[in-house]
Amino acid sequence: MFSRTLTEDEINKITNMVEFIKDKHQGSEGHDYSHVLEVCRYSIKISQEIKEEVDPFIVITGALLHDIGRVHQEYGGLHGLMGGAIAEEYLEGINLDNDTIETITRIIVRHSPTSMLPPISTAEKIVFDADALDRLGWMGMIRGVMGKRGSIEEILERTLRKRSEDYHKLNFDVSKEIGKELYDQSVMLIKGLRKALDERTLEIENLKLPR
Repeated sequence: MFSRTLTEDEINKITNMVEFIKDKHQGSEGHDYSHVLEVCRYSIKISQEIKEEVDPFIVITGALLHDIGRVHQEYGGLHGLMGGAIAEEYLEGINLDNDTIETITRIIVRHSPTSMLPPISTAEKIVFDADALDRLGWMGMIRGVMGKRGSIEEILERTLRKRSEDYHKLNFDVSKEIGKELYDQSVMLIKGLRKALDERTLEIENLKLPR
């Protein structure tokens, strides 16, 4: 649950931050502005349903800035670490205190499994779960295969394996409840695509050339 309500100054900072994020993510593929908003929405939903108290400004800001490292495409695998550095400079610029900046940057660094630093605090776990949830379901699967290399079969198997790992690493029961239907959608989509691929392979094998 949220421990308090946002102040007027915090609301203004978040409003400006939304515009900043929208501008920086407009050229992103897959991890675009809509993804950031979905992660923010999931973060708020999880926060409201867990018994642990969390600061709303910390969670919302962490969610909005979680993928800021993605604006540098070459740092995809290190975007959590890169994002923490970018966010730190931005948050200093809007005059946040050092403790708040450190708390938010830790969320950004630890939201991604690629950082190899698992989330520890409640706020870190919330944004980690929210990001994982948006990788599930129809849209999550589409984002998961965009720009990937390999055969269709390899991409599908690899994507489903990663989504299964995402679901089973969720930290909160409420996250698992939200994610269950989304994960089932992912499995259903893969099964349908596998069937279509098998049918296509059979058609090709049985193809009779005209004589």
